[in-house]
Parts: sequence; structure tokens; C-alpha cells
Amino acid sequence: MEQEFAALDRLNLRDHGDAREREIWSDVGVYLSNYELFWRALIVLLTNRIVPGIPAAAPEWIRLRAEIPCEYERLAMDNYSLIYFAAAARRAIEDDRQRLASGHYPHPERVFSALQTAVENAKELQNRARNILLNLGIRHKFPKHPEDDVYEVIRLYRDAFTHDPMLGRAAVGHGRELLPPPTRLREARKNGKPLLWRDTAVIPAAEMVDGVMLADRLWSALGQFLEEQWASLAAAFMRARKIPKFRVDLGLIRLLPVRCALSTLSHTGTVAASGARSSDVFVSTG
Repeated sequence: MEQEFAALDRLNLRDHGDAREREIWSDVGVYLSNYELFWRALIVLLTNRIVPGIPAAAPEWIRLRAEIPCEYERLAMDNYSLIYFAAAARRAIEDDRQRLASGHYPHPERVFSALQTAVENAKELQNRARNILLNLGIRHKFPKHPEDDVYEVIRLYRDAFTHDPMLGRAAVGHGRELLPPPTRLREARKNGKPLLWRDTAVIPAAEMVDGVMLADRLWSALGQFLEEQWASLAAAFMRARKIPKFRVDLGLIRLLPVRCALSTLSHTGTVAASGARSSDVFVSTG
């Protein structure tokens, strides 16, 4: 039965993703490789890539098929948004590292905003996938979200940078900027008052945290979880592919075995189409 889907293994994001995915992949593909695993296992099946007669050079090749149920479209949107914001956070961290090295101040608010949005999409993706799978009669155990040591810390800094006045920090030599530690932000949040600059000024230097190193650690921890989640999603939907209801829901009966018209010289150099409906102007999924 899996031979019906063997052609999916010939696809890769570098050549057959949309323009954003191809650009993102050059930055984070080595860290988040299982996104491609799940993309092959399910996302490609939602698109016109598997429709005979639509050439890879056509803009609609990477768009969602019209008969895809809305829940699958929302899942694809969550998935695409997750990789997009995870990559945005990675780029923002590297940009801050370079800014500090050249004597400029960093923008950690961009990092933590992107990280928090990635977290929110990771939760939505898992919840939506679980509901779809339950509807197919599959009870699948997903990896546990790293709530306390990763998600909470990301949220603390995102809230401090986004909702409070400018967070106090300490500039030190060697291209570093120090931030108040999570414990101080947690106390301030509990008291309902943002940290004053005078509060930050009296925090011992040994207690402060290097902003870029913190962001890097959080991104790596989140990335490790995302790798586990995408691997789990891929396994779950490869199981779902054997279920008749799944095939009917996605209109796959007439499209099996899967055949993909491959080309590396296609529309994928544009930004106008990855998983969007054929009539869409804006791309939303991969």
C-alpha cells in the first residue's frame, strides 16, 4: 500500500518547495530537517503537486487542491507558519550577533516575538493534528511540549519586550548585552509591575544573562522539540494514509498511485504560491 505513495520520496524542499520554503531551508534545514519529512508525508498530498496534467512549472502546482477540507488547510497553515517564524527567530538571533560584533545594539524583541509565535503555532499544529487523527480513529501520542523550561521563558521575555516599557539591560564589552534573568521577570509579572530600570541596575552582573546566548539556547531547545513533533506527525499521517476515510476525505482515490511532475526550473522562484488556493493572491502554506 505504501508503494502508492513512493513518488513522494522524490520531492525535496530545496527544489520543490515554494520561494519562502526554499529560502528558509538554506537557513534552518540542517536544524529542522523533519519539517521536510512531514511535508512529504502529508502536506504534498494536499497540493496540486500530485494532480496529473499540472506541470511543475505552473504556479498552481504548489497550491492546495480545491477539495481539501478546511481542517487540513488550517493544519497546513499552522505548519507553514511554524517553520516561517522559527526561521525568522533564527535569522534575528544571527542578526543580533552580528550587530553586537560591529558595535550596534541588538533587537531581542524581534527574536522573542518570533519565538512566541512559533510556540503558538506548534501548539495549534499538534492540537489540530490530534483532532484530525481522532476523527480517523487514530489515537496518537505526540511528544510533550517543553512548557516550563522553554515555553514559559520565551513568553516571559516576549511579554516584557512587547507589553512593558523598554526593558533595562546592561551593555558589556566583547559584543555582549545582558538581560535580567527569568526569575526577576517572573517576580515582576507576579507583582503586576514591570521591572524599573533601577531594579535592573542593582541586579548582580553574575545573575544577568547574555541575551544572544539565552535566545540561542531557547531556539535550540525549541528546535529539538519541533524535530520530535514533525517526526511524530509524519509517522501518524503515514499511518493515516492506509485508512479509507483519509483517502476519501482528501480525494485521493482517483490520484493513486501518486505521480509527481518534477522540475527544478519552475515557479518556485516566486513568492506567490505555496499551498494557497488557486484563486488566492497571498501564499499561506507549503
